[in-house]
Amino acid sequence: MRKKSFKRLLPQKFDADLLHELTNEGCVYINVPQCVAKEVYKREIIDYVQAISEFVAEAWKGQIGTLWNDIVDAPCMSDFLVMKRGELSGHMNRYAVTNLVCRMQHLGVYRKDVPMLTLHLRLERTGKKNKFYKCSRNYHLPREARDFLKSFFFVRSKNE
Repeated sequence: MRKKSFKRLLPQKFDADLLHELTNEGCVYINVPQCVAKEVYKREIIDYVQAISEFVAEAWKGQIGTLWNDIVDAPCMSDFLVMKRGELSGHMNRYAVTNLVCRMQHLGVYRKDVPMLTLHLRLERTGKKNKFYKCSRNYHLPREARDFLKSFFFVRSKNE
């Protein structure tokens, strides 16, 4: 009996006979990378947080757009803000964005008199908390991302 093995079939070297043979042997699998352009997840995040723009603290009202653009443009934040597994791989990580909104509320970017649950409900456009709210605490910022945020907020507070 012949040993079955997987062979990589590249589009540049497409061979219909080989594909047919491998299919009959049960040695075909399709690996479609779910690569989403950086601009897609950035736009998703900006559109997502737009829903809570009315809750921005007075001191940040004129800068919230720039703040979010700087965050999504920072290379150290992309690992945190993008889903790495599953069918949403490459898209915005709503758990992480919710976690980040919570952190930003503690830093005074969003009004502290508004409960985090209210911000979440508005972000999700829903009437009840869901898995993105409940599990957002499980997402920890990598050290590089924490340092980026600290330096960003430290520089801003010095300039006021």
